[in-house]
Amino acid sequence: MSKQLPFGVDYVPKRQRAKIVDGKAYVGKISEIPPGKARAIVLEKFRIAVFNVGGTFYAVKDACPHAEYPLSKGVVEGEEVTCASHNWKFDLKTGKCLQGGNLSIRTFEVVLDGDEIWVRVA
Repeated sequence: MSKQLPFGVDYVPKRQRAKIVDGKAYVGKISEIPPGKARAIVLEKFRIAVFNVGGTFYAVKDACPHAEYPLSKGVVEGEEVTCASHNWKFDLKTGKCLQGGNLSIRTFEVVLDGDEIWVRVA
């Protein structure tokens, strides 16, 4: 298996809040976030970054706990995102900070429904 090259994610600001239905926030169509890209969605109190890594979608709170810098502006390699501000690394599956300690970011379940991407927020 060949190693994936790192990519800088496309930051897509959303001015409107995400539509929430049955405890899930709408992200967009699968085709709108191709592999190697990401999208940030806005909820009432925070944002969520959704990453497409080789066809697998991951969702995390869009804020590095170090200085609240948007992780959607970070660099992803494999299943890790690196904060573009201070280079802190996080596992996209677990949210665990890879710098050590007990620090982590919140992760969210991604639900694919046909060609739509939703994130469970409740």
